[in-house]
Amino acid sequence: MVLSNSLQNYLTDLELSFPVERSLSFVAALQNKHIAKYSFNSLAVVLGEEMPLEVDALSHKIVTRGLGGYCFEHNKLTFELLRELGYEVELKLARVLYNQKKQAPRTHRVTLLKHQASTYLVDTGFGAYGPNAPLLLEVDKEQAIGSETYRIISLSSEKQLDTTEYDVQILKDGAFFTLYRFDLADYSDADCQLAHFFSHKSPNAGFVNNLVISSKSDEIIIALRNHTFMTRINGEEETVLVTTPEALHSRLTVDFGLNIDSAITSHLFERFLAPKLIEPAK
Repeated sequence: MVLSNSLQNYLTDLELSFPVERSLSFVAALQNKHIAKYSFNSLAVVLGEEMPLEVDALSHKIVTRGLGGYCFEHNKLTFELLRELGYEVELKLARVLYNQKKQAPRTHRVTLLKHQASTYLVDTGFGAYGPNAPLLLEVDKEQAIGSETYRIISLSSEKQLDTTEYDVQILKDGAFFTLYRFDLADYSDADCQLAHFFSHKSPNAGFVNNLVISSKSDEIIIALRNHTFMTRINGEEETVLVTTPEALHSRLTVDFGLNIDSAITSHLFERFLAPKLIEPAK
């Protein structure tokens, strides 16, 4: 089997070798290394850049240029590599809920992997709270990944893998917190194109209205949402405010390793951070 140059570059950049056999350990290593190296962010969205979803373009942006991206980019690249390597994978779409009861659109892409009679959720594009290893699709099973605990619950009383929806949850502040909801319906790249268009073009989309960046390794999780910078180590969170363009530039270039011009940083600061730092009139 010969991979395309774009997928081979992706594999090489993560310091992974072509797998001799299709193992779950390879998938876990791929997911872990991907999330640790490539930041999850909305930079291309808020800067109004073109965001094609072809594999060559994704590899160039994420791998060659190191610019990261969001779910439709990260998970598409991971999905295509696993498929080319012969893994049995399926594309699914999810509703991002963040523990809210709302009618959310399906704007998150994930991958289901079938391996040795079991099914796993693989997600390289959710950000700070996403799992950085495959989650076994087993209802109500608590699964420890590093210092975090996840579970998948069913919205069906039968607790069977059927056509119902499933919530992916993380243990947060002593209680399970719902991240997103997915089902087992068939989806295609055409469905992704629609959700992707909404996510980076609609004036009501979260990524259009917020500067969001995160990076996650086994040891530390860092995340920026507009003016708030969060660090999480072993489940303990600490937040600080980013109050100047210079501080934002340091976060972007030093903490997240992004090659970004200071003029762009100043623009981002004035647009997304400065308004939130102004205290309301008393």
